[in-house]
Amino acid sequence: MDDQKLLIPIYYIGQVAEELESQGISSDDWLSKYGLNKGLLSDPNQRISLYAYKSLILDALSLTKQPSLALLVSKRIGLTAHGMLGFAVIASSCLRETVEIIGRYLNTRQPLIRLELINGDTELAVQLHPCYPLDNIERPFLESSILVVYNMLMQVTQNAAPITKIYFPFPEPDYSKLLSDFFDFEIEFGAKNACIGLKISELDTPLVMADKNSLNQAKQICERELEKLQLAELLQTRIRKYLLSFKDGFPSLIEVSHYFNMSPRTLHRQLQQEDFSYSQILMSVRKFVAVQLLEESTLTVQAISLTLGYSDTANFRKAFKQWTGTSPNDFRKKA
Repeated sequence: MDDQKLLIPIYYIGQVAEELESQGISSDDWLSKYGLNKGLLSDPNQRISLYAYKSLILDALSLTKQPSLALLVSKRIGLTAHGMLGFAVIASSCLRETVEIIGRYLNTRQPLIRLELINGDTELAVQLHPCYPLDNIERPFLESSILVVYNMLMQVTQNAAPITKIYFPFPEPDYSKLLSDFFDFEIEFGAKNACIGLKISELDTPLVMADKNSLNQAKQICERELEKLQLAELLQTRIRKYLLSFKDGFPSLIEVSHYFNMSPRTLHRQLQQEDFSYSQILMSVRKFVAVQLLEESTLTVQAISLTLGYSDTANFRKAFKQWTGTSPNDFRKKA
């Protein structure tokens, strides 16, 4: 997936600029390197490439010399900063509806991440998964995203969210004390996924700010924003997100074309116009998922190859070495 081609909203870059200014660092030079200025940060239609987004975050981390910068930025973001998504959250009837709303409309604000709800016996796991390789910004990005969702849940419940635990998929950092200051609940490091655990028994408790009429109005606007976003997205991006929704194997070109209500020939032709093919997208997704599973799961290489749709593990090993220059086993040992 080309980082230069993927365009994402600029919504939260403004909060980073504000944090830089609060630390006595001018944001003008930081922004100008990527053709931006403070005036553009308030334009809801402004988009930047994933490459520029990653570079801006890395530059900000370098300028502040604070690995916890993402947490400081997320602290600034209140419910209304999320646009209509925030207003829908405020008016939701119960926490179950809140997380469902966030899951459905998060993409209108932040397309780099998807939210997945996993029901357990006593805990609902609100998992956050990157949709694209985020490289050196993955850790601060996940920290920031978890804190943003956490703050939304705390604000809508007036600081009474039934949280069981906060999960981070990386080792405990040097600034773990700061994390503990932001999260009033137990934190588990080295987890499989970035996640917030919620007590299922308390998810249907009515919320004080619930307003059915306001909720319906906000959801209607969110739906229009979601439709507008989907229409503006490249077909390759929509196909990638669709493929990432599969847990075991991937659909064929024919199945994908049916899902997008077009013939295989039309889908192929539209992808050609974007200088992409279905096989390229499938390979990119397989590589992305393979790396995640090798780093975060205990599945065997054979099980991972089957999950990715390879009938022969040898073919998966060969493909993985072409992608990364190393074997799956060696990659896992170094992870």
